[in-house]
Formats: sequence, C-alpha cells, structure tokens
Amino acid sequence: MARLVCRCMGLSSRRIAALARERGIGDVEALAEACGAGGGCGTCRPELLEILADVAGAPVLESVRRANRARNASETQRRVESALFGSIAARLPAGAQVELVSVDGLRVELHAAGAPEAELHTLVAERLRKLVCAELEVVFA
Repeated sequence: MARLVCRCMGLSSRRIAALARERGIGDVEALAEACGAGGGCGTCRPELLEILADVAGAPVLESVRRANRARNASETQRRVESALFGSIAARLPAGAQVELVSVDGLRVELHAAGAPEAELHTLVAERLRKLVCAELEVVFA
C-alpha cells in the first residue's frame, strides 16, 4: 500500500520508488539531491532505505518493515492532524467543523458539517493535499 514517506517534502512511497527506478538512484543522498526526500528532518531515512532496497531487489528484514510502518503511521497521523487542526481549521467558514475519522496510508477519511457540503469538502481536500501530500485520497464519511 502506498504511504506518505517524506513528510517534509510531501512525497509518497509510490513517487519515491518511481523516481529511484527512473533515474537509477541507489542511495539516500542521491535521492535527497533529486527530490529532497531524506534531506530534511531525516525521520524518513529508514523507509527510504527500505524503498531503495525494494527497487534494487535486495532483501529487507520483516522486523524493519514493521518498525517502518509503525513509525510511518504515527508520523502521518501527526502530519495530517497538524495540517487539519493547525492550519485548515482556521480557514473554515463560520460554523463549519471537520473531524478526522482515520488515516490509512494515503487515504484520509473525514467527517465535515456546518457549511455547504461540496464547497467545504473541496476546500479541505485541496488544503490537505497542498499541506501534506498531493497524492492524498481525501474521503468524507
């Protein structure tokens, strides 16, 4: 399942793997130079190493994959919450409310109320994609 890997640059595992394949990138430094992934806070470096290993056909320990997924889920949840409640909430129309239901990989499920539905959904989805990752699938329950 595709996931948000580099939270600083808003890059998904799908995009990073494609870039590594297209350009023959084999190390994190070259990846950081090519797209910025791994060049910020460094939290994503273990996942970048995993993606690069997968692209190269090298083995990755299952325990490493599990640790990466757990850290990824936590960091992605935090990034979505920060964007939603730190930036987007302040720009909502008067009386509008947005509740985060779940985050699973690149899929974010929300509940929204208190404003014209289509307009609110579009506003929130566009801002989340801009602040978190352009590849987010934003759905409303």
